[in-house]
Amino acid sequence: MPSLSLRLTRSLLGLIGNQLRDADKFRDQILKRPAQDVAPFPRKLLREAHVEQRDVNGWRVYTLTPQSRPSRWHIVYIHGGAWVYELAAPHWWIIRALIRATGATVTVPIYPLAPQHTYRDAYPLLAEVYRQVLTETAAENIVFCGDSAGGGLAAGLALHTRELTLPMPARLVLFAPAVDLTFSNPEVDAIEPHDKLIARPGGHVAASWWAGGDDIRSPLISPMYGDLRGLPPVDIFQGTEDSLLPDTRVFRDRLREAGVAVQLFEYPGAFHVFMGATYTPEARDTYRKVAAALPRAGA
Repeated sequence: MPSLSLRLTRSLLGLIGNQLRDADKFRDQILKRPAQDVAPFPRKLLREAHVEQRDVNGWRVYTLTPQSRPSRWHIVYIHGGAWVYELAAPHWWIIRALIRATGATVTVPIYPLAPQHTYRDAYPLLAEVYRQVLTETAAENIVFCGDSAGGGLAAGLALHTRELTLPMPARLVLFAPAVDLTFSNPEVDAIEPHDKLIARPGGHVAASWWAGGDDIRSPLISPMYGDLRGLPPVDIFQGTEDSLLPDTRVFRDRLREAGVAVQLFEYPGAFHVFMGATYTPEARDTYRKVAAALPRAGA
């Protein structure tokens, strides 16, 4: 049974409306919108973490270091937003929760977005960010993490890391990842009417922009179709009212077939990227599980 706070949040999201249900309206909205910027840092986050900003390949990258009880972990966090939306306030809430739960330093690349850019522009930045993190932190202490589109990018970055013969990170932590941009799983039909945040019509538009004319099944676009052998352990967190869940279940099964240790934690009645509502019991349980997977020294 979903918690009361989760149900209330789900109801509020229903009032806002799902912008991806109408492909034409979504396309027009994105093409006509003004320039975006990253959401401002929450004051609580600034009190708890030191923030460093630098330029990597012409793009902003933030590194947040906890001011107390830092751990050995370094998380590369890739934000979601359907490949077209900039980092929003809930992403900072997620990052703050990860820092509080694990004591990790978190590096956040502000990567190029569609429709002006494609995945071909994003991966060189993400790879260079990882190279820089490796100069300060051993791979065995690095985690790739992301939500939604960013969760798919985190998985894709692991595949790209192997192509570049860089050391694999210690773990992947994926929050409702987009791993199959064909959106062709028929089991989505039963979930999509209940999904408050995402839908296939707009998803197809965004995915087409992101692919830039390339095969949508390319592993760096849809990690589901990559060679998954040799990936590090994977933890996935997802709600049952998330249209991406059927694809994630297939992804889990393919990871297992490839010999990868994987856990999929499903939360009944939870919406897409519910862990952004950090005040809900379901989100708090997510961060407890992440903390257990990334224990502090002596824990």
